[in-house]
Amino acid sequence: MQAQYFCSGTLTPDEFRHYGLATEIYTHFTSPIRRYADVMVHRLLHAAVDRDAGYASELTNKVAMAEQSDVLNHRHRMAQQAGRASVELYTSLFFKGKTVDEEGYVTQVLQNGFSVLIPSYGVEGIVYTTSKGDTPALEYDKAAHSLVSSDASVSIGLFQHVRVVLQVDDSPVSANVGSMRRKLLLQLVEPHVPGLSLTETELSAIRATKPTQRSESQIIELVTTHPEQVQSI
Repeated sequence: MQAQYFCSGTLTPDEFRHYGLATEIYTHFTSPIRRYADVMVHRLLHAAVDRDAGYASELTNKVAMAEQSDVLNHRHRMAQQAGRASVELYTSLFFKGKTVDEEGYVTQVLQNGFSVLIPSYGVEGIVYTTSKGDTPALEYDKAAHSLVSSDASVSIGLFQHVRVVLQVDDSPVSANVGSMRRKLLLQLVEPHVPGLSLTETELSAIRATKPTQRSESQIIELVTTHPEQVQSI
């Protein structure tokens, strides 16, 4: 769920509530030089506090205001996607052809994996504990909100220190994007979990593998052509 702009006359008061701030009615604005949404809020507030102020007719037209709100929401989403696309583009360019062995911290525990933040690079990715049709190497413990190995010798929990190998996965993310888009692949090294963690032999093999080289122009064209398919890494 994401907060959206809307015209108050088009929705019931029960829908005015801001779920994040737990307020019954809410709007926000900053300097009007930043966003057009802020310009609109400034104009509406001016018209509300000064009855003699001149203002355009659309400020009292619910249909026009609702349409403008829809445009603002759409542009806001497009701006967010552009930002995520930019992060993915330059992250992929930086790590292309590299195999990085780094320390990180668990920031989220999922039923089929866990998110790892790598402070030295400021990137975050998911280590998956199972793939389709495979038996998971770690089982989710709902009570402890952690992932536990079958023999209970290893557990993965929030803020735990881990070691991972990070590289750009050379397998296609989606067949719908011309088999060019790639994503970051995180693989666990430590703690050692049988069937999940990489062995030293596997690490050596990964480092010795020469990745498929793709030009920067190909990556840029891919991300700019398909921004709707870009996700935060």
